[in-house]
Amino acid sequence: MAQHVLRFRPRLPALTRRLLARHAPDYAAGQRQGCAPEVGENGSRGAATRAETRCTPGFGPPSVKIPVRETTEAEEARAEITRRGLRLARQERWGALEEALAEADHSAALTPEGTPVTRLLCDGAVQDVLLGVAAAVARGDAEAVRRALQGHSEALGPTPEAPLRALLAAWPQIGAARLWRAGTAPLSAAARASLARQHLETAHLLLRPHDPRALGSPALQSACCAVLEVLPAPAAHVERNHEALIAMQPACPDHLRAYGRDLSPQRFGTWPELDRAARRMAMRTAKIWGSGGYCWVWLDVLATQPEGLDHVDGELFTAGLHDLLQPHPPKAWPDQHMANLLAAHCAALAPGRDGGAAPRISGSLSWIVEDHLCELHPLLWAPPLPDGPAPDEAAQREAGHARAQEILKTLFDHQLSRGRQVIFTEQGLALQPSGCASCTLAPCAALAYPRHNLRDEDPPCLT
Repeated sequence: MAQHVLRFRPRLPALTRRLLARHAPDYAAGQRQGCAPEVGENGSRGAATRAETRCTPGFGPPSVKIPVRETTEAEEARAEITRRGLRLARQERWGALEEALAEADHSAALTPEGTPVTRLLCDGAVQDVLLGVAAAVARGDAEAVRRALQGHSEALGPTPEAPLRALLAAWPQIGAARLWRAGTAPLSAAARASLARQHLETAHLLLRPHDPRALGSPALQSACCAVLEVLPAPAAHVERNHEALIAMQPACPDHLRAYGRDLSPQRFGTWPELDRAARRMAMRTAKIWGSGGYCWVWLDVLATQPEGLDHVDGELFTAGLHDLLQPHPPKAWPDQHMANLLAAHCAALAPGRDGGAAPRISGSLSWIVEDHLCELHPLLWAPPLPDGPAPDEAAQREAGHARAQEILKTLFDHQLSRGRQVIFTEQGLALQPSGCASCTLAPCAALAYPRHNLRDEDPPCLT
């Protein structure tokens, strides 16, 4: 069979010839391993039917093989910045911590994947105090929480003349509010909501003397957005506060995502307001994200409120996904971080939902995986975390890896059911015989799934 097909190689385009050369040996090897084409009910080869999988000794069942990056460069960069904040706080070098915050805030510094450096420094600086707060919240001990936060504020000293010390004092108050809302405390929902609001009001009082826009401080503006709900008529402040923050740091996707969450009906907005804001942000951030700003504003809302799929523009959202994965002009975003993030979100969008934009958006999973995914970042596939103490990172990675493998197996079931191994490479997806009797793998160029930017044709597959 392989020899007959290769007779026609000179008449085929270059890419097809290369792929035939690559897969003809695989086909022959598959025949030697006992991997034969499926036979249809009429006895002809070609009409594939599901057969019992019978594997040659030494060969496992068909599977999806993808390299796993346990720790990415972006994760290492975030961890290093967080450790720096923790180290300075433990040494009570508040002046040095202020200087580090001021430098990162003035330059609007971001990590490679778009996280504000100031946020990571603050997270590290309050890590110890929030561990104590989390333990007290789990016991329902509101007084112990108050004492821990008071001790932290006293260590920092006066804040009315020090904007970034005010930020450091307000940060654990915001964290404590999230912990009370997580639902782990043995208190009623009303009591927990009241305690959370008290912490947010304290954070607001600490931040109020400092005008983020006058200071040009994205870090302070972000903290002000986090305490919006304690303002009178918070819905009237959502647009002004969030859009001021995005103007200060437009390359940070977290700000766009937070804006979308606050404009959802579960918070302070409506579906029409959310969609209008998403379109407006897409235009204002077009130089960085193309139409991807529309996706960022909707992304978290769709993950937690599936009814939003009846209100989002599926075509514009999909165009935004393309822009995020192939940004113009090119930007220093780790492509695999983006591919994993967006694939994981598309896979989670209301599986089985048929209405609205659901089929259009969830259907993007296949081309994101086939055209852009080369390796797996398990943390990005982990199930979403509720507010509260983060679980063990190793457990998160394991859960993310298991979820990703299940999704990929479902996506490529049409290949696995025919005994084909699906292998991810930097050049694209490759298919190989698995050594099982149900395998059908003729040397067809279309089966190689070349990356979209490497395709010069889409030849029909004749297997």
